[in-house]
Amino acid sequence: MHNYFKAMKSSGFDIEGTHLTDLARLEKLVQLVMVAFVWCYKVGIYLHKVRPIKVKAHGRRAKSIFRYGLDYISNCLLNAMRPMEIDIAEFLSCT
Repeated sequence: MHNYFKAMKSSGFDIEGTHLTDLARLEKLVQLVMVAFVWCYKVGIYLHKVRPIKVKAHGRRAKSIFRYGLDYISNCLLNAMRPMEIDIAEFLSCT
């Protein structure tokens, strides 16, 4: 469970950097971050099935499933002119 919270902090979304104090705004931010987290995680799982993450000599993966998805989504959004291998919006559907 610790890795999930770490992903919401500095290694992923840096929500503590907002310094929000209004509870209603903070609740909305956390909800949005949770949707983004699940989106990254689902994309990462799919990518790991298609192209597995390399395992380092010590036996651990080179990056987490979350980071794999986050990097891919970030790359797609920042390089909009490049064709995507997968439809990342499809992972947002509830079907």
